[in-house]
Amino acid sequence: MLLKTAEVDDLGFKCEVPALVISSVSERSGKTVVALGLALNFKGVLGFYKPIRENLIPVEGNLVEEDAYLMKHVLDLEDESLLSPFTYNLFKGIKAEDIICGLNRICSGKQAVLLEGTKDISTGFVHNVSSIQIAKMLSAEILLVTDIYSLDRVAMTKLLLDKLKVKLKGVVLNQSQDPGFENYMIKRGIKIVGSIPFLTELKALHAYEIAEELGGEVIVEGEDRPIERILIGAMTPESALKYFRQVPAKAVITGGDRADLQLAALSTSTSCLVLTGGLYPANHVIARAQELGVSVILVHLDTLTAAERLERLTARIDPFDRQKISLIKDTVRENLDTDAIWE
Repeated sequence: MLLKTAEVDDLGFKCEVPALVISSVSERSGKTVVALGLALNFKGVLGFYKPIRENLIPVEGNLVEEDAYLMKHVLDLEDESLLSPFTYNLFKGIKAEDIICGLNRICSGKQAVLLEGTKDISTGFVHNVSSIQIAKMLSAEILLVTDIYSLDRVAMTKLLLDKLKVKLKGVVLNQSQDPGFENYMIKRGIKIVGSIPFLTELKALHAYEIAEELGGEVIVEGEDRPIERILIGAMTPESALKYFRQVPAKAVITGGDRADLQLAALSTSTSCLVLTGGLYPANHVIARAQELGVSVILVHLDTLTAAERLERLTARIDPFDRQKISLIKDTVRENLDTDAIWE
């Protein structure tokens, strides 16, 4: 099950193996989930290439591209620096030929390669290195991933692709369980290759992600429980207790000197305490957290700033989280027409 044979475009660029470009019309569309699921369901040896680095994460003292790190370890691929070699700067462009050369470096022994674009399909357009232009150079097809709130952009992108003679392989609707959206797009001539339902498990954070985001110190390393909600503790213990009881699998942000609220949170289903102001908690709070296996993170930010930063934090996919990886593989196989995508 392979893509069409790689071809030379009119500028002379060539990919040594067939390529599929996966892109999106907006940020946080679920592109990584779809890319990983497709890779895990590919029947053969697949390469991965994300030419432009975006989200850098700390790993053993080094910063690595998040998606490249994920794919390297899940698919047993080359070093992250080869999988994602370039940084995009609007005022200092990347040469398209350099991107293609980088792609061909990782193609040896592969039957096809999945090329992941940037946060949206237009990035790099002024320097001729957007997902659209790279796909055209490689005579490759584009797979678009979108949420249901960006369908206007999908329709506009389809029109642009048609004008530029770049083929759209199809569209994946992410976090969509309503067949009405799929039928709506099909009636407008846009091929839908599947819809992925909302997966609560993929939205869950880990304590170490919170610590990294806030520059915090982990003073109690508890069990690695999922964190599905972030709550702020800034009321009386009595009011907080009623509030905390309603929300399981949570992280509670509160001042390091608020032992009353910390203990209230620990008496309910809490995965993590985030203590602000740089103030260490009382010894009996630490002892209770250790007893319950609840992580405690100390940060030097104020409560409001910490909460605002965590509100924007997106859960990452840890390549060693077998449960998440298996869920993604099964979900993509069950909800996308993978045969049509890879034909």
